[in-house]
Amino acid sequence: MVRVASLAAAVFALVGAVGAHAADWHSVEVGAVQLRVPAGWARVVPADPGDVSDPRTVLVVGTKGVTSRESRCLVSSYRVPGDAAVVVVIAWKGAAAPDIPRTRDDLVELRLTREYFECWLGRGGSAQIAVKGRAYQVNVLVGDRASAQTVQQALAIARSFAAAPAP
Repeated sequence: MVRVASLAAAVFALVGAVGAHAADWHSVEVGAVQLRVPAGWARVVPADPGDVSDPRTVLVVGTKGVTSRESRCLVSSYRVPGDAAVVVVIAWKGAAAPDIPRTRDDLVELRLTREYFECWLGRGGSAQIAVKGRAYQVNVLVGDRASAQTVQQALAIARSFAAAPAP
């Protein structure tokens, strides 16, 4: 009986720790989509897209120090300090093509590689997904000195991409 009580106490402690961690995360919504972000992450004003009209940046979140900047490249139009990270969500007009994934598999498999994006020499990665019939690309850019925790948070944020709850 003591073993069962000890096991139950351990399970409740673990559930409490997970619940406390989840409480530190909140949703950031724009239009029909959302990301879940931890404390220390905030919305970033999307960069001016210039002449680009499709796709468009719909949601950007980053760590302290991330700001938009002028660039000819839509996704990497952000100043990302060496210890920082940013998640950039872009969307295309119209209905998603049939070959755009409808499942979360590509988000779950998202990994970072160096020089993934044009105009960004650091680590990055992206995944495409159709949500509510529209095509989105979720992009992650991480500075070279970002901590393992920041990298894991950035990936978790990208993987949290989903349709926003109905009003």
